[in-house]
Amino acid sequence: MKWEYMVREFNVQDADKILLLEEFLNVAGSDGWELVSVATTPTSNFTHLVYLKRAASFATEPVGLAAPDEKLD
Repeated sequence: MKWEYMVREFNVQDADKILLLEEFLNVAGSDGWELVSVATTPTSNFTHLVYLKRAASFATEPVGLAAPDEKLD
């Protein structure tokens, strides 16, 4: 099975902004993405790096990156 990966960065300073992250995860989940990992930096901005993956069969359009042995059309 082939996987597609996505990494997004969120700067969360206020409690309200964490709701944007939750909304993003719900929308991404409805499109076949699943959360793999979250990395958080303990700074005043609380930057969260969110790592997601989905099976390539769920992809509606390519991300734009080719595996080393593949070529994009």
